[in-house]
Amino acid sequence: MMVEERFPSEDGCVFCKKIEAADYWGRDSENDVIWFEPLDPVTEGHMLFVPMEHSEHGQGYGPSAAGAAVTAAERFAINQGIEHYNLITSSGRWSTMTQPHIHIHLVPRREGDGLLLPWGTVH
Repeated sequence: MMVEERFPSEDGCVFCKKIEAADYWGRDSENDVIWFEPLDPVTEGHMLFVPMEHSEHGQGYGPSAAGAAVTAAERFAINQGIEHYNLITSSGRWSTMTQPHIHIHLVPRREGDGLLLPWGTVH
């Protein structure tokens, strides 16, 4: 996959546009985070957790935005009975991030799912 040379600005942020259009599956109001399925889910149940307010890594408020998204993702996993999962975030285009808006991937894991992460083994 080719990573874009430039990130879109806040005005061009795909996640901000989804939020404005209410194009998401659910919202954790306590943490002000929305969730939806990514375009190319890697396992069944893969979801993105995105803070309602545009925030980017390296701008000073990223830890609280990322923390809110992690909290919402973990709450979702518990409520859905998902026991095994990866929570993944990336920062910067060389980490394969395509949207600069902070987001957390909740990737449910199951025996035999075939997903190989570089630090693990195939299940």
